[in-house]
Amino acid sequence: MSGETYNTILYVVSAGVMIALVGFVSSLGMMILRWNTDKRRGHVIRLLASIVGLLVLAATLYVVQIWIFLPSLARKQIAEHEAARAKLLADSSVVHVGDPAPGFSLTTINDLEFSLADARGDVVLINFFATWCGPCRMELPHVQQIWDERQQNPHFRLLVIGREETKEVVQEFCAANNFTFPAAPDADGKIYFQFAKEYIPRTLIISPEGKIVYSQLGFEERDLQKLREVLDQQLAQVQGEPEAKPAE
Repeated sequence: MSGETYNTILYVVSAGVMIALVGFVSSLGMMILRWNTDKRRGHVIRLLASIVGLLVLAATLYVVQIWIFLPSLARKQIAEHEAARAKLLADSSVVHVGDPAPGFSLTTINDLEFSLADARGDVVLINFFATWCGPCRMELPHVQQIWDERQQNPHFRLLVIGREETKEVVQEFCAANNFTFPAAPDADGKIYFQFAKEYIPRTLIISPEGKIVYSQLGFEERDLQKLREVLDQQLAQVQGEPEAKPAE
C-alpha cells in the first residue's frame, strides 16, 4: 500500500470517527434530556448505532495499521538480522568471496584422499561442522540431499569436514545419521583455520578456477535456495564449457 493510499484511508476513518463521536455525544445528551418522553427510543437507537460505528472504525484503523506496519517491521527486522550475519561472517572469516581458496588435502573416513588442487576444474562444496553443534545437525540432512541429487555429476565434489573431530567420531556420527556424503576429520583444526577464525557451521562453494564464490555462516533454511542457485550456476558453467581438442 502506498503512502498516499494510507493517508486517504486514515483521513476517511478519522472523519468517520469524528462524525460517530458527535453522534454519540448528541444522542447521549438528547437521550438523557428526553428519557421520560416517547422519543427516548430513537435516541437510544442512535446512541447504539454511534457506538457500533466507533467500534467498526476503530477495528478498521487497527487492521490498516497491521496491514502496513507489521510487514514493514518484519522486513526491517530481517534486514537487520541479515546485516548482522553478514558482519559476523566477514569478521570471522580468513578468506572471503572472490578470494582464492586455501589449498589443502585430507583423508576421508573411507580412507580416500581429497586434494583441493586435484579438484581444480570441478565445483567443490565444503561444509565445516562439529558433532556437538546444533545448527550443524540441522543443516547436514540438507547437505546429504544435495549430495544425493548431484553425486552423479562428474564435475561436482563435496567434502564435509569435522572441525577438531577424530576419524572415529566422524565415522560414528555419519553412520548413526545415515550420512553417505564424503566426510573427513580435521582433528587439529588446521584446515578450518585456513578459512575462518571461529564459528560453525560454515559452508563454502569453490569454483572450477579455485575461487570462493559462496560463503555462509550458520544455518537458516532460507540459505538453501541461494546455496543451490550458486552451486547449479557453477555446475552449468563448467558443463557448458567445450571440451579441449586433442593436439594434432
